[in-house]
Amino acid sequence: MADIDDGYTRIANELLEAVMAADLTARQLKVVLAVIRKTYGFGKKFDRITNTQISGMTGIHHTHVCKAKNEMIAMNIIVTTAWRSGE
Repeated sequence: MADIDDGYTRIANELLEAVMAADLTARQLKVVLAVIRKTYGFGKKFDRITNTQISGMTGIHHTHVCKAKNEMIAMNIIVTTAWRSGE
């Protein structure tokens, strides 16, 4: 059984409920959970996350990660911003 002493990701109920209610494919769900882990799991609201990082976490090929991310950007589930060097 999982033990929070081994670590946990603090996530707002509203966000978790929105993910549960969203009509996502299995790949999209894995990608959004990886994004949540890489952000909220480290106490961040945003971060630069590569397709390769998500691929390593989920086992999904990076080209399929890119497709799933783009689909969820179009669905307003994932938000992207321009990333400037040095931030």
